[in-house]
Amino acid sequence: MPNLKVVDNTEKQENFDAKVTKHKLFRTIRIVIIVAVIIAGYLFVTNYLDRKVYTDYTVTARSVRSDSDTAKYMAYNGHVLKYSQDGVEAFDGLNKTIWNITYEMQTPHIATCENYVAMGDEGATSILVVDGSGNQTTIDTRLPIKDFCVASQGVVAAVLEDGNATRINVYDKDGNQLAGLKCTMTQSGYPVAIALSPSGLILGVSYIRMDQGELTSSIAFYNFGDVGQNETDNYVSGYDYGGSIYPELKFLNDEAIVAIGDDSLVTFRGSQKPEMVSNNSIDSEIQSVFYGDDEIALVFRDDKSNDSYKLNLYDSRGKLKLEKEFELAYTDIQISSRQIIIYNESECLIFNKRGLQKYKGDFDDTVLLMTPTSTPARYYLINREITQMIRLN
Repeated sequence: MPNLKVVDNTEKQENFDAKVTKHKLFRTIRIVIIVAVIIAGYLFVTNYLDRKVYTDYTVTARSVRSDSDTAKYMAYNGHVLKYSQDGVEAFDGLNKTIWNITYEMQTPHIATCENYVAMGDEGATSILVVDGSGNQTTIDTRLPIKDFCVASQGVVAAVLEDGNATRINVYDKDGNQLAGLKCTMTQSGYPVAIALSPSGLILGVSYIRMDQGELTSSIAFYNFGDVGQNETDNYVSGYDYGGSIYPELKFLNDEAIVAIGDDSLVTFRGSQKPEMVSNNSIDSEIQSVFYGDDEIALVFRDDKSNDSYKLNLYDSRGKLKLEKEFELAYTDIQISSRQIIIYNESECLIFNKRGLQKYKGDFDDTVLLMTPTSTPARYYLINREITQMIRLN
């Protein structure tokens, strides 16, 4: 009888487990290498694009427009918003209409947040609210409108005149009043700026009032969620600032808020009870304020010439990230994730976030709005006659 080799089952299992472990190890190493290559490639391309300097541009798409002489344009959630006394239209960069609504307003005021747009006439008693599909609701405020803002789901806060007092009412997207505040100069003060968090949960108000014959200001936050239900008037936090006035109040996101005053930039943080994070003194007169997704740009006039300016870029916590001097009589500044676009009707400057000048040049046609696309080095140029997509070369 031939000799038979008996293999122990334990040995078989150990060999099998060793092969499985080895296979898993090789697979893990392969995945790690692939991920590392992808990350390295992404960083290389990103760094290359961030450092690349352009000298000219090519028009890659062009379509004809026919707008009124009073039409104005603004960037709108990756698209373009055109509005005038007769109506408002949202269209993409290739001039395709997304939605179009007619109305009659003498001096239309526009507020946006993500897909939502709110429109109203100062002194009127109604606010038109439109979502990203063009569905519209009219909010009847019953009192003359002084100011308003909108959140990402259509919640609207409005400052309303009410005789010797001022009211701040909050409405849902269907026009139902959710909350209201009564403001008087002797108590809370007069609201000079309001802002809603994108979620619609937090309302920020910048007040001014007289205190023993001196002008003082304060910034207050109201929470209309569970946290604020047990608080008087939903008030959850606030700060006083002496004689400073803060006419600019902005939620960069649900966590970060910034207030711009005549002599300081103040940042707050918190999705429930915002707390002050920083208070930066401003020595020069602010010419303009612009916002990115999580950044603030303050522009000051420089003494070198009439068209000389300095731009200070701050993060959402008030940290100064960039100081950049430039010479251009700008009409607008756009801040994207990687660059700063400074332009007027005839020319533009583009810098990266480290201050490197990436492009400087003239436009072939008049430009009323320049806004970046989702593709690097590509932009939309808008005026009342044409819409163009360009590629920097």
